[in-house]
Amino acid sequence: MKNVNKFMLMAIFGLAVNVFANNAIYSKAQSFLESDAPEISVVYDSSLVATICPKGSAGCFSSANGGSIYLSTDIPAHHHDVVLFGLFTDYIQYEDYRVIDSNYTCELKVKFLQNEGESHLANLYQGQCNTLYKGKILVSL
Repeated sequence: MKNVNKFMLMAIFGLAVNVFANNAIYSKAQSFLESDAPEISVVYDSSLVATICPKGSAGCFSSANGGSIYLSTDIPAHHHDVVLFGLFTDYIQYEDYRVIDSNYTCELKVKFLQNEGESHLANLYQGQCNTLYKGKILVSL
């Protein structure tokens, strides 16, 4: 019984820390986008990600049933915050404008990582952003 109580206490503590961290990331996304969009629930469930999200993704935002963010439990820890930040920015863009600009989301993820002092990871994501621009007209005369 003592071990069950200890396990429950640790689980509650872990959940509270996770919720607090997610709220901090959400606040940063709101700040970057200058938005007051209401918070959205984050569901950590790899099987739902495989069912709902695009194939091979670590998570996604779905507007169904009031909206939720689905995130894989298998995402590497060092990518968690930036992936969640990106999904929050997708949600906020959709909430405020009913459109999601993936290039803008990518740029915001790079900015987020730079602000977090994660320059190596920011460079990796910048490379991802650059590949999104390939094949698109960047300047029109």
